[in-house]
Formats: sequence, C-alpha cells, structure tokens
Amino acid sequence: MQKNYTAAKHDGFLYHTLPVLLRNTPDVPLLCSIIAPMQNRFFSFVVPAHNEELIIEDTLHRLEEIDYPKERYEVIVVENGSTDATYEKAKRHESDNLKVYAAPQKGVSRARNFGLTKCSPNLDWCIFMDADVFIHHGFLTELNAYLEAHPDVGYGTTTVNLNNTTFAGKFWSRFNNFFYRLFKVLFTIHIVRKDLLSKVSYDENLVSGEDIKYGRMLSKYAKFFFMKTDKVRSSDRRFRKKGYLNMFFINLYHGITIFVLPEHVLKEIDWEVIR
Repeated sequence: MQKNYTAAKHDGFLYHTLPVLLRNTPDVPLLCSIIAPMQNRFFSFVVPAHNEELIIEDTLHRLEEIDYPKERYEVIVVENGSTDATYEKAKRHESDNLKVYAAPQKGVSRARNFGLTKCSPNLDWCIFMDADVFIHHGFLTELNAYLEAHPDVGYGTTTVNLNNTTFAGKFWSRFNNFFYRLFKVLFTIHIVRKDLLSKVSYDENLVSGEDIKYGRMLSKYAKFFFMKTDKVRSSDRRFRKKGYLNMFFINLYHGITIFVLPEHVLKEIDWEVIR
C-alpha cells in the first residue's frame, strides 16, 4: 500500500505539478514538453509570392526539410501577379503537404486572404510569412512547445534575424526585434490562432502597413506573444541592394508615414517594393 501511494504521489508531481510550475516559468517550454506529453499542433504556412523566382525555391526547400511530422503541417504558396517564373519554380516543389496556387489578383493582403481559404480545416495555427524568410530545423517543435507553455496567447511573431552575420547585419536584427517586441508589431512572420482567423482578415486595399493594421485588429480579441528563437532568418537582399543606411531611412519613412497618415491616404500611396 505504501509503495502504491508513493508511486501515485510521484506520478502526480511528475505529470501534473511540475509541468504547471514550468509553464509559469519563462524560457523553459522545451523542458516542459519533455516532461509532459503534448499534442503536435497542426500548422499551416501561407506564403505570398510576387516576382520571387530568385528566392522562392530556397524558401520552400527549407520548409520541406522541417523536422516535424509531415502530416501535422502544410505549406500554401500563393503566387500573385508575377511576371517571372515564380509560379513554375514553386510548382516543382508540390507534394502532399505543399500546394501552389495562382491568385487572381496581385497584392500581399489578397494573397494571404486567398491562401487562408486553401488551408486544411484541421489547422490549429496559421503562419503567414514572407517569401524570403528561411525557417530552420526545430522551429515548429520549438513553437509547438512555446504555445503549449503559453495557452493564453492568440497571435504573435518571433525573433527574425537577417541572413547576414556581419556587425551591421547583427545590429539591424537586434534593432528590428527590439522594436517589434516593444510595440507588439507584426511584420515578417505572423502566427495566428485558428479561432481568430474568422474574426480578422487583411485589408486588401492597403499595400503597406496592412500587417500593422492586422495586428491592431487582432489585439482586440487576443494576447500578443513574441517568441525568441534563432531558427527564423530573413534574406538581406534589400540591404545588399540599397545599403544599411538607406534602408534605415526608408523604413523610418514608412514607419512614420503609416502611423501618422490617415488610412484613406495610405491606400493611395504607390509604395516601392524592394527585392
């Protein structure tokens, strides 16, 4: 009887008390996942792609190689209005869990909304990401554990580091990540819980600042999160093309414009897309 009582007490601590304690402790979601069994959430990646023939295959190759159960994630690529070989190159990667579609109209917001309609009904979370974002091994496992440890969150983003390890690249990455976390801004990668997807959609009349508006609307319904990770990187092609100083002023101008000008004016601005 004493042995049975001791075993039951041990199991209660190991599988209930300790996981609860860990879930309320920062930066230990992975340890929590080892101790307490958890479900593998179903993730849907939605990747808008416009004139991305030079980079789309690198992006998709990394998504294909994710070390997460294939039946628990999918990739939806939405080519929209390209004049290059984006669609054809993306099509080479089609598989059971990677599908490529051509949206009827150009526009990142339209592409995201369209892509969402093609997602599996089994999805638990949708990950909207730019076509020049590189996802590395372990990301979905890490994200799954983070969401298990933080059941109160509904939408958010992650650390995104430039694919450049120079001093300038590291500085820019730290500056951007600090800004996104401080102001709770969605930018390169948006992670949204299933129940919110029917409540909020991207404004298809905005060609810039649509992600900021999307985040503001989501904040009315759910709690924001920022997950620290080293497994998400973004191409530095814009910085190689324009230079870090020029990109700083371009982003500063965009940021001030988006926050200051009324929405009806923003819809009339023809923003330059830098690739």
